[in-house]
Amino acid sequence: MTNTEPASLELRSLDVTIDHHQILRDISLSVLPGELFVLLGGAGAGKSTLLRAFAGLDPVGSGELWIDDREITHEAVNRRGVALMLQSFPLWTHMNVARNVAFGLRQEGLKRSKLRGRVEEELATFGLSDFYHHLPRQLSPSQQQRVALARTLISGARVKLLDEPFSAQDAQLRERLAGALKKRQQQSAITTLLTTQDRREALRIADRIALIYEGELQQIGTPMELYDSPRNRYVAEYMGSANLIDGEIEYAGDQPLFRTTNGMVIPLFDHLVKRARIGSAMFRPHDLHIVSRDQEPFGDQIRFNGRVEQIEFLGDTVRYCIDLAGEVVWMDLARGCGQLNLNIGDQLVVGLDPAHIHILEN
Repeated sequence: MTNTEPASLELRSLDVTIDHHQILRDISLSVLPGELFVLLGGAGAGKSTLLRAFAGLDPVGSGELWIDDREITHEAVNRRGVALMLQSFPLWTHMNVARNVAFGLRQEGLKRSKLRGRVEEELATFGLSDFYHHLPRQLSPSQQQRVALARTLISGARVKLLDEPFSAQDAQLRERLAGALKKRQQQSAITTLLTTQDRREALRIADRIALIYEGELQQIGTPMELYDSPRNRYVAEYMGSANLIDGEIEYAGDQPLFRTTNGMVIPLFDHLVKRARIGSAMFRPHDLHIVSRDQEPFGDQIRFNGRVEQIEFLGDTVRYCIDLAGEVVWMDLARGCGQLNLNIGDQLVVGLDPAHIHILEN
């Protein structure tokens, strides 16, 4: 009988070398049972190789791969109990859409009427009902990818590996499919490992994210952890717009300060920072806000005098480029905040809560 309990995954010190080129270096991570875990990173980061290694398609140089308490590092592909959707989304060319999708269910021994019902439901979910009898060559790349995704998700495998599953979709359909996948995941709790280059997509759907750069793991955490508390500059910039100001830590008594390269001084809350540590002060554009010049100082709020240099309309927000005595930062204001009557060249005062500043080592 098929085990329907969610599976846990584990990679222990995984190294993968292909054609004398090391693709992955010392990757260790654990995926919890029923978790939607996203591998995020740019082209060439090694995300696809990691999935292929876990599925048994790429050789493991060193390290171990586990599903629950079973090591699968050297198991045959067909014994691993995983369903892999490749980035190239290949389909059986001699089978129509319905038979391609049904292929993942054939091992479950369903009656023909029930099998057909499951396939029809899946095709409707992915907007493919009108293509039931079509062959792959009669479909657009977007439709072919959706067939491959439906075939992978409908299978009875306890682990789903999805490599860039929305890459061939337009922006609107991509967003809809990502939402449908998240909803399905919350209902079925199938352990899923998904790759994407799109950080917005990762932030939206992931339970946790592993950010990979050039084959090395940069940080693992929840979407909020990677966005709010990045470990380094690469993570900070990949996860969203970030103000990064170079400088170093110094102390005034017990008070840690961050002195920027142009002499601006920013007080910090972090009393654990090391003395004379060179790094970057990071805060997000939405952490800044406008302060009235006649408003009394309150709490530990930091104030900066600045000048508007550039204005960008982003839909629900307006982004301002502000020169703070030679340090250029970005400030995002929601359109409904009532403070959007600024023009290029205007002088203003901006406020920042020190609690929102993170010091990143260079």
